[in-house]
Amino acid sequence: MSKLAFFLNETDETQVEFAKRVGVSQGTVSKLCAGQITPSLPLAVRIARATEGKVPVDAWVRDTA
Repeated sequence: MSKLAFFLNETDETQVEFAKRVGVSQGTVSKLCAGQITPSLPLAVRIARATEGKVPVDAWVRDTA
């Protein structure tokens, strides 16, 4: 489970509500939660701000080492 999915589950906020807050579609939030896509840096910053840092920008960085 992604940090975003965990956040939404813990706060009982719907993907639709969160999508409106960060300016994307519900489908984008769904794909982010499922790990199917990675947000752009500007979107990652908006997510971090919208979650008050509970889903930080570096949550999307994958360790490839």
